[in-house]
Amino acid sequence: MKKNILVLTAFCFLKLQFFGQTAEVVSASEKTVQSQNPPEAETSANSETQTETENSPQTENKENIEVVAEAENQENDNPSEENSDVDDEAEEVSVKIPKKRPQKQNAEKIAELDEEFPDTRKENADTLKFGMEDDIIELLNDFVKNEDVRFVDEVYDLFYVTKNIAVREKILEYFTKLKDPCLENFALEILDDPYEQKKSTVDAVFKYIQSVKTKEALPAVLKLVESEDENYFTDALTTLGEIGGSKEAVFLSEYLEREDLSLAQRQQLVKVLGKIKAVETYDKLVEMAQDEDENTFIRMYSAEAIGSMEKKEAVKILVKLYEDTDPKLRCSVVKGLSNFKENDEAKKTVIEAIRDSHVTVRIEAIEACKKNDYKEAVPYLVYRLEKDKEDSVKKKCYPAIASLNTKEGNDYLVKLITDKKVADTPKSRVAAALLEYNNAGTDEIIALARETLKDDRRKPLRYALGKEFAKYKRNEFSSICKDYLDSTDTATQGTGLDIYSKGRYPDVLPVVRQIILESAKNPLKKNANAEKAKKILGSSDSTVKEAEKIAEEQKGKLEKKSNPNANAK
Repeated sequence: MKKNILVLTAFCFLKLQFFGQTAEVVSASEKTVQSQNPPEAETSANSETQTETENSPQTENKENIEVVAEAENQENDNPSEENSDVDDEAEEVSVKIPKKRPQKQNAEKIAELDEEFPDTRKENADTLKFGMEDDIIELLNDFVKNEDVRFVDEVYDLFYVTKNIAVREKILEYFTKLKDPCLENFALEILDDPYEQKKSTVDAVFKYIQSVKTKEALPAVLKLVESEDENYFTDALTTLGEIGGSKEAVFLSEYLEREDLSLAQRQQLVKVLGKIKAVETYDKLVEMAQDEDENTFIRMYSAEAIGSMEKKEAVKILVKLYEDTDPKLRCSVVKGLSNFKENDEAKKTVIEAIRDSHVTVRIEAIEACKKNDYKEAVPYLVYRLEKDKEDSVKKKCYPAIASLNTKEGNDYLVKLITDKKVADTPKSRVAAALLEYNNAGTDEIIALARETLKDDRRKPLRYALGKEFAKYKRNEFSSICKDYLDSTDTATQGTGLDIYSKGRYPDVLPVVRQIILESAKNPLKKNANAEKAKKILGSSDSTVKEAEKIAEEQKGKLEKKSNPNANAK
């Protein structure tokens, strides 16, 4: 009995002590709440608490615990000044950046892809979901090549599911081609700590960042430039050239003064300064470009860099540098001068460079004239086509003349198409250039293609012209498409299907369907063009379904003929 009394006494003492401590905590918390609430809210809260307490005395302990919890929450929401910095850092670390989804794709583009690649949706989706590594990579290569945007969501979801590094890198390449920033968060994480990753993955991330212009990557990229690990120096510098601004230009201008850089690093740094247009380094770059004792590539990149900054005073410096005996430097000078499209002195020097003694300088000058639409260059380009001994120079002249679109130039190119004495190889190059810019010569090229259809000795030119027709959707190609399809030559007919696949000409559709139906009548003979035509039209096309029915009937008849005993049974 005495033992029970002692136990009961101890229990009561502990209970009283607990409620005393609770009351102290509640009192402190109420003071905190009162200091944070307006008077009206305080009065209302007190009256409600008092009413509930009076009506429900047995819930007093529960109410006190809730008040304590509320006070603790308010303290967490309103940290003291002493701990605010620490709490902010903790919150920043704990917050997880949400993943971005791929951008919404153009409906018209998707419709064009569905038309060009019918019946591929389910097969491609299944490959992404169930396919092996090689199958998925092959499919992604097709996506990159065709800029197929129909499966961006499926590809994106695969990126965060796959454990295969090769697949992940190929997906990075895919979104790099699309310039879609949906993988920016992943890329930023990799660049923040690339050392445990495969070099190929980091390289792919750099290219991705450059493509989508992710400015948030600048701190990590700058850190890699300054790190002792040279594996990432070049890629990090190149990335700075693509996404950096004036702040990074100042950093690099100071970096240029370092004496511990290797020659390769200095070369890359100068190239980047040109891309980023770091005008703060202009004087230093001019000095290096003019220094005959400096490394050739440093001089070259410096010349290109000062030209890219587009400072007017750079023109005279570059024109003077063009007199140098080093053809590599002259080539870079032409690149630099091409940035001054409206400057007469720059234009004169670039056009003059079309007849430079070195082939690389001539090619660079031709590209610059094409880029800046220097129509005055056409006579020089025509002359080079007539007289230049370098085939590489002539190849550059055809598209340059076609793009400049002058009467003199167009007439000259059309004459090459119609002249019987001109060989077929230059004719195919001229045709490609004229069709690309579509300023002249289409009728003459179609007529030339018809000539080749009558002469099997000219099949290479026939195929080359057909390949060019298949690049563009133009109504004037409808008739020549039909002529290709009517050919008995399998390769020619296949080229005609390529032309139709691009143009989808309504008046040619019956011819395509006829190829399918004729093949169905002889199901045992494999017809590659018929299968190609089926893929172009798609399995839902009525003719394709009809052909399958005809093929089954023909197979049945052939089986009866080959096995008459089975028929008797």
